Amino acid sequence: MPAPTTANIRAMYGQDAVIVRKGGYALVHLDKPTPELRRQRSREFKAETFFCADCPLCAVLQKSGVVVFDDRVFETEEAI
Repeated sequence: MPAPTTANIRAMYGQDAVIVRKGGYALVHLDKPTPELRRQRSREFKAETFFCADCPLCAVLQKSGVVVFDDRVFETEEAI
């Protein structure tokens, strides 16, 4: 299954989502990363090692073609 269009991704994750394409995947950044962090995530993303072979959730995500990054959850937990 091909990755969703940019319009579909924005409809799902919002207009502020930063979308980077790598191979057949759309890397969606919701945490407004710096350009360097976006480059690092793109460099380090390798589908063959990112997804666990025996994980049902990973199987669904892999087929969707969308990988979401959002480190804001960690910022919120640290603030509590």
